[in-house]
Amino acid sequence: MDPTTAAPPAATLALRMARIGLFGFPNSGKTTLFNALTGLDAPTGAHPYTTTSPNIGVARLPDSRLDELSALEGSAETVHATLDLLDLPAMAKAGEGLGTGFIGRLRDMDALAAVLRAHDDPSVPLDVGGSDPVAQAEELLVELILADLEVFERRRDRIAREASADPRIRPVSEAVAAGTAALEQGVALRSGQWSVAQRKAFSDLAPLTIVPGIWVLNVAEDESDAASLVAAVERVVPRGDTVVAISARIEEEAAQLDPTDRQELYEGFGLGDGALAAMVRAAYDALGLLSFYTVGPKQSRAWTVRRGATAPEAAGKIHSDLKRGFIRAEVASLDDLIARGGWDETKVAAKSRPGLMRLEGKDYVVQEDDVILVRFSV
Repeated sequence: MDPTTAAPPAATLALRMARIGLFGFPNSGKTTLFNALTGLDAPTGAHPYTTTSPNIGVARLPDSRLDELSALEGSAETVHATLDLLDLPAMAKAGEGLGTGFIGRLRDMDALAAVLRAHDDPSVPLDVGGSDPVAQAEELLVELILADLEVFERRRDRIAREASADPRIRPVSEAVAAGTAALEQGVALRSGQWSVAQRKAFSDLAPLTIVPGIWVLNVAEDESDAASLVAAVERVVPRGDTVVAISARIEEEAAQLDPTDRQELYEGFGLGDGALAAMVRAAYDALGLLSFYTVGPKQSRAWTVRRGATAPEAAGKIHSDLKRGFIRAEVASLDDLIARGGWDETKVAAKSRPGLMRLEGKDYVVQEDDVILVRFSV
């Protein structure tokens, strides 16, 4: 039995992609970055508010090891994990920007990524945001807090009246009042320690400042001190937020190249695997996600699951039947499979080295880069 026979055909699989909302001030390079990540061609220009309506795209996550293992297995199909990206029109200070009218779209996102301009370029004029990433981060955070405060204040007053007549909803009223008080002090909700019940009370309001935050510094291609810029932004954003430095201009050029030339460009600038890989790591860190894999002659595929997920939960990402009928999982590491030439070769090697391939039960917690074959009964 090959590792894919335990899964239904790809056409029947359903997995909601993580959704990331991109926002920022005019001429921050936000849409340029969106194009580089998705391979699309949304309009950009050296003037503010080129983006007049939201852009939506899918970023395919680079994974050279999956490609290598798929080739070893002779897989007919290779399916990379993906991220959904939403690119909002630019915002201006004090809530006057075009993007302010679209900010509600961010409430459906799993994480928010603010793009901060951290370079000067004569061909792209500075606008309301300037080129100080720290000042931009502070301004954008204020915008999000004010947007949440407006929603919470309306709900607080209404639910307080309801709670005076119905004591059963008093805990919800108290939670909303506590959230409002934090926002009034200029504190993002994700900076607070909230109980499960309080977070549940917040959920109907879809607050922007409780979801994970990513701060993307759009630096010059020759920036030599990106680490200092990252550290400066980290000091002013909520603790635990992810901050990364990327050159949108280089990514725009790289997106036009074939994979080999693109990698050479990245290596020449010391950028590793490029912006998409950096964004993926940032998104995964922010959302607490990891990747596991299924491989075989029909298909090799990357899947996304939350950190701490058990083997049955991971099986459910592949198909609900696998979770319901889960018996056990055969597990090996991606690197071990590549080193030994594939699943079957590793299984043979495991006869003399049992640790190479393991049988795990329902309590097993999936690890980054696990390759899993699910055994199940219907």
